[in-house]
Amino acid sequence: MSSHEFRNPDKLQVLPFRDWIRDHLPGGPDGYVVEDLDLVLRIYGPKFKSDATGKFMLIELKFGHSWIGVAQRKTFGLMHNLLRNADPGCQRYLGYFVLQYDNEDWDIANFSINRESVTRQRFMEFLLFDVAGLPEITF
Repeated sequence: MSSHEFRNPDKLQVLPFRDWIRDHLPGGPDGYVVEDLDLVLRIYGPKFKSDATGKFMLIELKFGHSWIGVAQRKTFGLMHNLLRNADPGCQRYLGYFVLQYDNEDWDIANFSINRESVTRQRFMEFLLFDVAGLPEITF
């Protein structure tokens, strides 16, 4: 059904369910969008000064200087805006972040969060939910 052909396994993992969706359902030009969300991180409990429900953030991974495209901006922007409106004080939802990395080996990779280059220490703090001072992504 979808006329979209994307066969670049070096850039995007080709999975059977993606091919099935492309073969059987409408494509983006017809108003049907399918996106993968790479990471949902959640913390909870006393170790993280939180209750049992906790907090979460959404993360899209991009290799090198890649950035989210139009379909991802619209889809994840919709999600982010709904979540932000539901939690304007960031009590539960800490945000949507694009994490860029330049090496598959994260022990030696350099990282940027929402296009801001960060040190390894700052990267680790981010993964432990310290988002203070990081730029908000705008959709």
